[in-house]
Parts: sequence; structure tokens; C-alpha cells
Amino acid sequence: MSCVGCGLANLERVRPYRLDSSRGRLLFGASWLFRCRDCGLVQAKPLPGAEELADYYATTYRTGGRHGAEAATIRDFPKDNLFYYHRGQSIAALLDPHLKSRNFSDAPRVLDIGAGFGHLLHAFGERFPRAARTALELSESCFPHLETLGIRVIREPIESWLTESAERFDVILLSHVLEHLRQPVEVLQRLRSRLSPNGLLFVEVPNIPADSLNRYLDHAWAPRFDEPHLTFFSLATFNASLQRAGLEVLFCAPAGPEYRDIPGWRFTLPQIRPFLVRVLPAGIKRALRRNAATTPLQSFGRAEPFFEYGGRAIWIRSVSAPGVGEPAP
Repeated sequence: MSCVGCGLANLERVRPYRLDSSRGRLLFGASWLFRCRDCGLVQAKPLPGAEELADYYATTYRTGGRHGAEAATIRDFPKDNLFYYHRGQSIAALLDPHLKSRNFSDAPRVLDIGAGFGHLLHAFGERFPRAARTALELSESCFPHLETLGIRVIREPIESWLTESAERFDVILLSHVLEHLRQPVEVLQRLRSRLSPNGLLFVEVPNIPADSLNRYLDHAWAPRFDEPHLTFFSLATFNASLQRAGLEVLFCAPAGPEYRDIPGWRFTLPQIRPFLVRVLPAGIKRALRRNAATTPLQSFGRAEPFFEYGGRAIWIRSVSAPGVGEPAP
């Protein structure tokens, strides 16, 4: 087995892969987490096939609301999910000075890979009303909503799009997508050639240092799942991956709320949400999301940690340019 970062076959086992769903058990049931002794990157192996993963994201990923809402409505959008709304706003705010310093036109070509229901593209549309917005998205539940917003939708996996298309963009966005890809560094390298000469690539990933993978307990009342992430980045390994792909890193720092250890009381109480997700009909779940009484349980207002960087923050955000020369071996 070779490292997806540096390509060397010098991996050590960390622990078994932690699963979250019945479909996940079929795809990742034999997987372990491995750490590369050479570059430090943590990755899951063995991996499901590309077609199996594409089907998982198209049909299963959002089932039960485990990884975001199952549906969106124009009536409530973009504040139907304040978490994603504020993430979009904070990312657009981070990129705004970089875009202005590079003298972009007022109609940049923007591609969001794994766009979901379009909260990030909406934030860019507010700042650049004439932007040509494109979403590359696999989840079938997202297509109608994105098209209603006037967003062009590409309905295929990123790997096949990179092979079949030579289209270029001024801004490419990957917010919590890279960690889901089978070959993350290779995809970054290929995305570099899809940027315009003055273009920008934004990538955000979870901040998961290798030493934290065994620090947090896996308990029936407070499980910590790996599914469906395939690569686990620290600040050092993420920065190195960007540079290895031939990108010029303009900004790379932890962001968001700080990590907190799991409080003891969580081990004495069952997790109610996974149980409700399994037993409640979809119609009732949608009604609960729209009910004012449940709003405090599912979302929050603008929080300053979305805009703060450094420390033990739970995400890593980066802004990169195409760079000069060939990618690192």
C-alpha cells in the first residue's frame, strides 16, 4: 500500500476505521487508518471503488439528515441552515481581499465542488452578482434547488470531470470535499490546471492531527465516527499536500471553534438524534426542521469563531494560486 500523499509505501496502522451507517459498514468495514511514516499523512485503507463511492454520495450520503439536510426550499434559503449560511459568508469574506488584490472582473467564473444546496455559491453571488456560478454535485436531492437558484450543475464525480473537461475557472472551491476523495493530492494537482492564470483555489478540511485519533474515546453514548472521510489532515500535512500539488499557498491556518474534550455527562446519556433519524418518517423530520420550536436545537446565529484563525480550531482553511513550475514528486 502506498501513501496518497507522498506515494511511498511506508505506512503504519493507527486503529480500525469507525463506522456510522449500515451502508458504511459495507463500504468501509475492512478499513483501517494508517499513518505514513515519511510524510505523516493519515489515510483509510483499503478504499471502496470509485463507482461505489459515487453511488454512496448520490443516494445515501444525506439520508436521514446525517450529513446535512435532505432538502432545501427557496422560501427559507439561504437561512434554512444557519451553520452552512455562516460558513458561506465567512469563506466569501476570507476570499474577498484576495480576489480584489488580483484585479478580477465583476463577473468571475466560480466552481464549487461538492456544492450541496449552494450556500457558498449564494455568498459569492451576493458579493459578485454577475458571477458565473457552477456547482459540481453528486447528491440527487440538491439538483433541483441549485438550478432554481440559477446555478449551472455538473452531475458527475470530480475525477471524471477532470478527465473529460478542459474548462477553466477564476475561483474553485472545495469546502469539506478533499478528505472524501480517493486521491486528494492528485486531484489538487489536476485542479491547478483548471484555474485561470490569475485564479484562486480555496480548500477547507477538518483539522485532525494524527495524535488526536486515539485521544478521543469511541463510546456507545459518545461515538466519534470516521465515515466517510478517507484522508485526515493536520496543518502540516495539509500545507505539504497543497505544495506537493504545485500550488502557491497564500493562506493556510486553522479556523472555527476550538476543539473541546467530550464532557463526562455525554457518557451517561444516550444520543437521541441518531435514534430519531432512524425511526421518524421523512415527512415528520422535514416538519420538525421547519418548526420554530426546534430552531435552537439545529442552528445558531453568526459566531465569531467562524472568522477566527489559529490555535486548536476544528477546521483548516487555505487559499492557493496556480504556482510556477512542476508539482513536487
